[in-house]
Amino acid sequence: MDNFEEFRGILCISHVEEDDISSHKLELLVGKLENPFGILDFVKGLKDEVCNDEDKSDFSSLAVALNLNLGACYVKEKNFDKVGQLCSAVLCYITSNVKAYFRRAVAALELNKPDLAFMDLAQAIRIDPTNREFQQKTQSGDLFIGLVSGFC
Repeated sequence: MDNFEEFRGILCISHVEEDDISSHKLELLVGKLENPFGILDFVKGLKDEVCNDEDKSDFSSLAVALNLNLGACYVKEKNFDKVGQLCSAVLCYITSNVKAYFRRAVAALELNKPDLAFMDLAQAIRIDPTNREFQQKTQSGDLFIGLVSGFC
């Protein structure tokens, strides 16, 4: 069982324990989590059940953090297609998330798509020119080597 599958199971089990829902509803919940957008939709659905605005904000932040953390895990596993999907899902909800742009750019470079990487990096720099993660990568030179070699 891969990490994403385990995560989905844990998330569903924790939801079931709180609400004591039927197994049929559990199957529907698991089905919604088959793709990166599923996590965001799942948490958004939970968020809609909560009336408090602060809790709604917490649910959205949780969904974004989950997808970004899963993306970081998939970078380490070198599953760059999944990284791109997860970061794209985050950017559908929060278009100014620098981490999502940066990680999606790294994934695009690894998938030999320097034009997409360049666009994401440009957007990330425009939003936050002092981003620490970006500065660390540019100081080592790895990022620029990947960009330049992709255009050659």
